[in-house]
Amino acid sequence: MTEPLLEQQSNTRSALHCKKEICLVIISATVGAIASLLICNNSLDLKSVVFQKTNILKDQISRPNAPKDHIAAKEIAISYLGFNGRQTFSKAICSGDENDISAWKDRLCVFSSICYNKITNRFDYFRLNQSKPKPVFYDKSYRMLFRFGVTNADIPFLTLTVGGDTAWTPLVVNESYPTENFTRLHQLHSLTKTRFASSNIGHGLWEDLGSISYSLDRMNIIDRNLVIMHMNRMDNTSLFRMYHKYIIRALTDHPMVQFETYMSSFNTKYVCFDRLIVGGELSVFPRTQVKEYHGREIIYYNWRSKIIQNNGFNPNFVPKKHHIIITNKTESIYKRVGMKRHRAIANLEEVANFLQDTYPNISSEVIEWQYISFDKQIEMLLNTTILITPGGGVSLTLPLLPHGAHAIIMDYFVTEPGHGYFYGQSGSMEGAFFNHIPHVRKQYYQIYGPQEYEFDYSGATDAREMASIIINTKRLQLLIDKALEEMEF
Repeated sequence: MTEPLLEQQSNTRSALHCKKEICLVIISATVGAIASLLICNNSLDLKSVVFQKTNILKDQISRPNAPKDHIAAKEIAISYLGFNGRQTFSKAICSGDENDISAWKDRLCVFSSICYNKITNRFDYFRLNQSKPKPVFYDKSYRMLFRFGVTNADIPFLTLTVGGDTAWTPLVVNESYPTENFTRLHQLHSLTKTRFASSNIGHGLWEDLGSISYSLDRMNIIDRNLVIMHMNRMDNTSLFRMYHKYIIRALTDHPMVQFETYMSSFNTKYVCFDRLIVGGELSVFPRTQVKEYHGREIIYYNWRSKIIQNNGFNPNFVPKKHHIIITNKTESIYKRVGMKRHRAIANLEEVANFLQDTYPNISSEVIEWQYISFDKQIEMLLNTTILITPGGGVSLTLPLLPHGAHAIIMDYFVTEPGHGYFYGQSGSMEGAFFNHIPHVRKQYYQIYGPQEYEFDYSGATDAREMASIIINTKRLQLLIDKALEEMEF
């Protein structure tokens, strides 16, 4: 009786011992496999980091893969009323004040199934023909509105231009979407009208064309098949040629089209859009109009990165040696006959010599930007650590500087109150825009009195528009030294 029990005990121990060994083997193998995977993953991660670093530091023309086209998550589509696709009508989603119809200058909308009627030259918004029409807007004063805008109060619904110069309102029609004599366009379209682009690259870049990028970001849309319809005529000017060559491709793979010419290319009464984005024209410069709130930073930065990337450069590139650029502003559309200059640096030669003498180990150069192609400007700015520039449009390439770069921007002495400034103050011309460009550190060269500027022509009185800055090199050195200190580590 005892032996079998002992044998049984012995057999039990042996079985337990085997099980333990098997478990240990399995555990060891599992641990080994996990360790191997961790080592492999770490190796892959290290290689990935090294590769990314190489792209940033050495390969200026590396282009990260563009995200796939998408629109925000699909909307709910549940059949309940029994339409079953037999009737199609228009819809709109908007961003902006949806309780105040008069806030039309800031409103942005994406319309679905809306058509341009070539006979009436209007955009038709199709609503089901019902005994009880549904409201399209809810105004705090006018209550429920069944049309876009308020006709008898001359209040439109949207604007095609920055500042509201071109009002736009679709017409609500109580009929179904066309079933004949129509062309249906499936890709996303944008309708806009530039205000400044033909004469001012800064406003054209960051307001007129920039607003298209901002609107796409705000509505969570990425679509490389976007067709930009330009409402007014596109003159064959050097600026428009520059936009087509370097800027439009940051928004879409298609060229910008002139609206009337584009519509006339279709031989139907209606030209219908699956998606049409209108509005969202953002004023970025007027200090009294710019609302200081969180959110502008990312849309400005995204637009900056799109421009850099689509011109063949890495938006994350960071230079490894200092380089200073001084802007020599020699041309301006506002320069009058007989003017020596327009809002420039009056003692430019003195400043250039001072930099060479004071910082002999730092390369520096004086640049006239109008003679340099835009893609070359991007490359030069990405390799710049300190930019010294007058205020105004010539300073508006500042966002293209690399992360951590410094910009020393000339203020102006306020002789005529306006733009949110009072007499005697030091005014920052584009400060309302630069406030939202945090990846570049701004040093404002302030102007304290008449001894620090000279008028550009005899009889001028407005130091904002008609004066150039006389730089005090000792104060300039203070700002440069501050910049060098902050870029030390």
